[in-house]
Amino acid sequence: MNQVTFPTTEDGLKDFMKIVSLFAILGSILILPGCGRVPDFGGGAGVVPDVTFVTGDSEAAVEAPTETNETASNEAASSGAAGTFSGKVVMTGAVTPLPPLIGKGAEVKDKEVCAAHEVANEKLVLGPGNAVQNVFIYLNKAPKGGKPLEVPAEPFLFDQKNCQFHPHCAIVPVGQLVKVLSGDPIAHNTHTNPNKNPSVNSLVGANDREGKVSFTYKKAEPTPFNITCDFHGWMNARQLAIDHPYAALTDENGSFTIPDLPAGKHAFIVWHEGADGGYVERKFEVEIKSGETTKMQIDYPADRFKL
Repeated sequence: MNQVTFPTTEDGLKDFMKIVSLFAILGSILILPGCGRVPDFGGGAGVVPDVTFVTGDSEAAVEAPTETNETASNEAASSGAAGTFSGKVVMTGAVTPLPPLIGKGAEVKDKEVCAAHEVANEKLVLGPGNAVQNVFIYLNKAPKGGKPLEVPAEPFLFDQKNCQFHPHCAIVPVGQLVKVLSGDPIAHNTHTNPNKNPSVNSLVGANDREGKVSFTYKKAEPTPFNITCDFHGWMNARQLAIDHPYAALTDENGSFTIPDLPAGKHAFIVWHEGADGGYVERKFEVEIKSGETTKMQIDYPADRFKL
């Protein structure tokens, strides 16, 4: 049997192959730069993908993520130098000096010791120009980016002499050992009244220079707390237990310095035992600049002082 050929079928196959080639060419055209639409051949529906074409080296052409403002601010804060807050507290307005708590020779318990000298009222101690001593200035909590607390290895010595606590006011880091001493030839009683820490209520023997009574504050306190002697009711002191280094106590000139503060705004508590409610300022806002010292005077109106 002779083979039968169909020229028309072969021609049709060739025509089909030409059409396939045409579509291949059109497909290659779509990947050229600047092409973003599929040609409309008419008839039927088509979906146009949202595609962005990148020329050149694809890895080099991809834009790196933009650094956010928050990231930049955090890095700037961490790399910037710390600042310092310093100044003084001054009482403004008319001030009436306080009489002594115990006069010399007064008829009080253990008067041979306690009334041998005049016992001053340290609730308000003023220096030159009505500068106020023993004002606590501190942050309620450690600021972001601040330095950690370095607890002193040596103990804090809390002494008693002539029936008066020494020092009258103090900032005590959490974790530092407190040793209670006495230079009086009579017994005393040290009674702490904190809010967050366990209370201490212990007999302190006569002339104890070793510090047989000792304790440690485990938690920070929101405000300075009172310490009394139950044997001699006029004796009192104030201590602030704190868990960061951003606190200061004004000296005899009303001066204070708080170093190593992160740059930015800070709200300080200004506290004094004689102020009505204890607060001279609840939120004293200060702008600390990197590498600079911010100096300010804090006015303490005399009418805020309450006996």
